[in-house]
This record gives sequence, structure tokens and C-alpha cells, in this order.
Amino acid sequence: MIEVEKKFRPTEEQLKCLLLDSEFIKEVVNHDIIYDYPDYRWIKESIRLRSRNGKFELKISEGEENNLAGAASLEIENEEEIKKHLKINSSLADFVRENLIEAINIKTTRKKYKNDDFVIDVDELDFGYNCVEIELLVNDNSKVSEAYERIINLAKSYSFDLTDVPPKRKEYFRVVKPLVYKMLYQK
Repeated sequence: MIEVEKKFRPTEEQLKCLLLDSEFIKEVVNHDIIYDYPDYRWIKESIRLRSRNGKFELKISEGEENNLAGAASLEIENEEEIKKHLKINSSLADFVRENLIEAINIKTTRKKYKNDDFVIDVDELDFGYNCVEIELLVNDNSKVSEAYERIINLAKSYSFDLTDVPPKRKEYFRVVKPLVYKMLYQK
């Protein structure tokens, strides 16, 4: 599946209105560790090998190359499919231990809501960053633009500011690892 999402930072009143029209699904705390090579080559290419609560996931984004807050991402959650995609023969745990570094380590308290076929995530990250993600899942690239437009229209209907919000990883580096931030984003 392809996840199409955009991040927002609505006012409390705007968020309250959206959530009144939405169904609360659950609250979870996610512990994400994103692994990369020491030169951060995957992050530079918008590829993230993530361990979320101990389970590996691979996320490959399009649209974030220019640090846009709206993006479409291919998500692979099956370990064998991840290994196939990355051309890895050993276990992912062994590959990570032998080749990669812990690039990002964050905990996110996420409140998940549903509004029609939209998923709304209200995220509070442990380094002080908060955002709201509105997302839709589509099954092929031909539906990405339409899904993104639907997300924008939903946000507009609640008067959300459409200004791009920095991706979580960019803010993480800016706040937690400023030297890496400078290397990745200030050229």
C-alpha cells in the first residue's frame, strides 16, 4: 500500500473541531529507532529502515526530497520483503548490528482517529515536537494526487494552515543532533 499524508500544526480550536467530527480509535506509544549507514545515505534518499516497538518496517518516501510535509510513501512491513527490497541475505537484526548506526531514537504518543476513510494521527514526540498527520492509503501511484488533494480539502474545511510542516526526522536532527542537521539540510 502507498500511504499519502500531510502534516499540519492546527490551532487547538481547529483540532478540537476536526476531532469532534472524528471517531477515536486508540492511543499508543511508539518507540521508533531509525537505522542508517554512518553517512546517512538512506535518510538523504528518504529511505527509513525503522524498528517500531521492536518490529522492522521499511518506508520509502516520495515528495519529501525537498523537505515537504506532504508525501507518498511505500511501506513494507514484512521482514522477508524488506530483506528482498534491500538485497540483504542475513537477518535484519544481524545486518543492522554489523552495518548500521542508530540515526534516530524517538518515542511518540499517538492518538489515532478515523474520519470517513481518513486516518488522523495526533502526535506528541518526546523531544518537544507535535503535529497532526492526515493520511489516506491508496493501492497504486495513479491515485496519489487525488488522495493528496482530498487531504488538503479536508484540512481546508477546518481552516488549517496549509504551510508545510517540517518532517519529524528533520526536526529531530535540528533539536537533538544539530551537527547531523547541518550536514543533511544546510548546504
